Amino acid sequence: MMGACLKTILVRFWLIVGIIAMTLDPLSAAAHPREANSTTIQVVASLAGYSKKDIKIGFVISPSRLSDETFQVYKENHRLATGALEYTGITWGKHVYKITFTSIQKTGNSFTLRSNGASSSPFPIQANVWEQYLDEMTAFYRVQRANVDTQSALPPNYTNTPLSAKGYHQAGHLDDAASPDRTQHYDLTGGWYDAGDYGKYGGNQWVGGMIALSYLRHANAKEVQFDHDHNGTPDLLDEAKVGALYAMKFVDTFGGAVYNIANNAGFDHPEKTTDNIVGTADDRTIGELSIGGSAKAAGMLAATARAFHKAKVDPSFADAAAQRAVIAYNYAYVNQLQNEGSYEAIGGLPNSLLWAEVELYLLTKEQIYKDRAISRINELTKEDLRATNYWDLRPLSLVEFYPEASLVQKVRIRLLLRSRVEYFISMADDTPYGVLDEFTNFGVNEAHMSYIGDLMRYYELFQDPSVLRAAKKGVYWIYGANPWNISWVSGIGANSVKYLHTRLDEQAYDHALAGITIPGALVSGPNIKDTKDKYSVSPWYEDRPLWQDDAQQWRYNEYSISIQVNLLYTMVALAATNSNPQGTGITPMQLPITSPQIGDFVAGDVRVFVQPQGYPLSLTADEEPMQWKNGSYYADVPIDTSQPFAFHRIMVHGTSMLGVDSYSAMHVNTAPDLPAPGSSLLYDDFSGNGTWGAVSLGWPNWYNQDGGTGSFEQTSVDARDVGVFSQRPASESSLAKFEPWKDTVNASGYRYMEVRVKNLSNTNIQARFYAEGGSGYEFSGGYISIPTSWTTLRFDLDQFPGLDKSNIHITLWLKAGTAPGSIAIDNIAYTNENGGGQPTLTQLSVEPKTGTENTNFQFSTTYTDPDNDKPFAVQIIIDGVLHDMVEASASDTNYRDGKLYVYATKLVPGSHRYAIRTADTSTPVVLTPQQEWPQVYPSIGSLLTPPSAETHIESAPTPADDTTHDSELLTMDAGVSAADE
Repeated sequence: MMGACLKTILVRFWLIVGIIAMTLDPLSAAAHPREANSTTIQVVASLAGYSKKDIKIGFVISPSRLSDETFQVYKENHRLATGALEYTGITWGKHVYKITFTSIQKTGNSFTLRSNGASSSPFPIQANVWEQYLDEMTAFYRVQRANVDTQSALPPNYTNTPLSAKGYHQAGHLDDAASPDRTQHYDLTGGWYDAGDYGKYGGNQWVGGMIALSYLRHANAKEVQFDHDHNGTPDLLDEAKVGALYAMKFVDTFGGAVYNIANNAGFDHPEKTTDNIVGTADDRTIGELSIGGSAKAAGMLAATARAFHKAKVDPSFADAAAQRAVIAYNYAYVNQLQNEGSYEAIGGLPNSLLWAEVELYLLTKEQIYKDRAISRINELTKEDLRATNYWDLRPLSLVEFYPEASLVQKVRIRLLLRSRVEYFISMADDTPYGVLDEFTNFGVNEAHMSYIGDLMRYYELFQDPSVLRAAKKGVYWIYGANPWNISWVSGIGANSVKYLHTRLDEQAYDHALAGITIPGALVSGPNIKDTKDKYSVSPWYEDRPLWQDDAQQWRYNEYSISIQVNLLYTMVALAATNSNPQGTGITPMQLPITSPQIGDFVAGDVRVFVQPQGYPLSLTADEEPMQWKNGSYYADVPIDTSQPFAFHRIMVHGTSMLGVDSYSAMHVNTAPDLPAPGSSLLYDDFSGNGTWGAVSLGWPNWYNQDGGTGSFEQTSVDARDVGVFSQRPASESSLAKFEPWKDTVNASGYRYMEVRVKNLSNTNIQARFYAEGGSGYEFSGGYISIPTSWTTLRFDLDQFPGLDKSNIHITLWLKAGTAPGSIAIDNIAYTNENGGGQPTLTQLSVEPKTGTENTNFQFSTTYTDPDNDKPFAVQIIIDGVLHDMVEASASDTNYRDGKLYVYATKLVPGSHRYAIRTADTSTPVVLTPQQEWPQVYPSIGSLLTPPSAETHIESAPTPADDTTHDSELLTMDAGVSAADE
């Protein structure tokens, strides 16, 4: 047992070097980008450029504070101006400085921003830069046109951003589509392929209506009249017509019913996936009925008819579209109790019916549509709305209906729309980049651009300059003013996304030839975590080719007609608007969450700390009321920890004294349990749970040896959710291989892999459980017979001393013999068995017990194990967030007499608490009681008193920080003017 004097010396030693422990904390390093990111200074800007009148901002991103806080603006190699950087603090582990250079009014194509020896990529400044990208926006949809060859859809020189040669293909799926029983054939060619695959989904063909409205709502602007295919019809209307003609086929064929047609292809061009001959066995069939698709089609057809009437183009088509809109609506209205179908809308079918009713009223002026629309609008609350996309057409419907509403209805609609604007602007203020702070396991860009489209439509109605500024900042994020310095729009900008997830890239698996340009394609972008590394930084993005991540590349490099459509609308709106009005507007209070930090791993309830930049009348975190103490608001938020590595978004909501709502978000991840008896690591239970099961991608059969086929499905057997693995052998030597794509699991600390299994049909079927990597490991010792009753197989991983438990890729092989056979697996998990004495954690301590945000707090505990077992980990849980403690002395290997573990960190102002947990892997987890320390106070004494309405009077909203104070920060070089002469 170490003496008290030695312990005191060690604790004091850690007081001196305490902050070092943070850099040795694996959980912290995984959760915080500041420990993982590169040391390079970046200068980033919108690679699409800026219009001459635009607010113009960029960023300098640095791993440490800069001593030189200036920047320069260059045109080619000529310096134009020097300015002062604006320090915004630490975001995602990096120091971020904002560059504002709005007063630069020169035009050209080769501007750069420079600072501290780093330079941005070149970008243009043009009189109306957004107008030059409108052809890319419509080119994207031309590439997505189904059942036509690309040469016909995309004429030569249509766009300045050419489609990659590999993207051109012949007409495919000319045999769309057969009835499910293949006894009938329907002509359902046309429309757009939904995404990088070749599916066509009824609930997502609504985008034609948005394209029509992008023309209709700006019809008086010359910018929307472009006609690059020279057919006499504006290209926006050409594209809206594509969607309308497809919907009209469903109306004519099925009386308004709309069905999905699923993808049937690998990474091949569409003409190679069927024989293109009607009536043969490879014809695609109609799939799920989509009543929601019928309602959305009705709104789309009505909007398209309105746009063609406005343009006075093709009146016979407009009339035909109008007639079909009524039929589609009537079908949806009569059948609204049936299944809505895929791409469902929030709130169900009434959401899509409102869209149809508004557009039909605007088209026909028939009172019945207006009355039904008003009835639905009157039921809406601000909590009902999200952002316009397939999941919510209500914001778009409200904007469209507003000019026709009564005065009372206009007030109501404006408040509803304003609530979403307040939400976006305040959420986008969580970081300097102006991005919607809603990171998930799918890219943020779709939701982000959906809100940006709504902001543009709000601005068109109410001319709020702060809303237009927020929209432009959000667009700059998309085009490169982001920490990855990448434009997520294919072909636009000096560094645009290369590895799009698309079956048009037949070389996607070729290490040398992968990559494709599809002009105007917007990919989904950053996720909360790396799809291949559950411990990665947050948020995460990498432009990674399919061959590196064939299971989940779609989560970050997917594009689709719905991801892109609000970008198209925004580009049209910005081109048509081309202004930068000054003045105040909606300015929600900022609600910075000081703890936890994005990507933190948590265990149990999380104490959330917020320091509002104002005086809220109310403040909640995940609807838990927040309290004031020590200069911060805090609340304890329950977190469901049942699913390891699941992310949870903590939402903070405040209301100012002026009634303006503000929001802020923080994203945390559920930490896995420590490996111990009773704390198994579930890999797959075939019902959507487990580190692999939650991904929901199944176990494909990619390889069969000596002929035969294999198949996998998730189903129910004996009232259990199971995975059924089947083989149809060609001979007795046939083998079928199954694997969870290329997923690996970190089973460190676990001794056994357990598989609950049953032979379903063939007493001769045998299975082999094999771990790939290195020389490979025969967990099952070769092929073993599977019993016909439920049996748990246990494989001892410690029998393979060379096995890297942190990176196990398990595969399953079947050998059925001469007849087809199947096995069912109910559960795959990693486990331990109980044995030995349980360790203890004693002498918990934190020094000092009070301090400020600048204090290094030193936590310590003594770990003792009667069997002298080393701990798998000793982890401190501060306010619910996990950190690995480190051993105070590496030379101390005697755990029987106690060993000191320590952790050092700074903490935000507030009332904190901590507990410590450990496990030796052979006995249950040890968790200490919560300790209500330390107390941390702000270094600015004025923040110790909670703000109140009695002591503070809130001023009117101030101008947003982007209202261009460039004259104060930017100095033009001698002899250089800000504008072209």
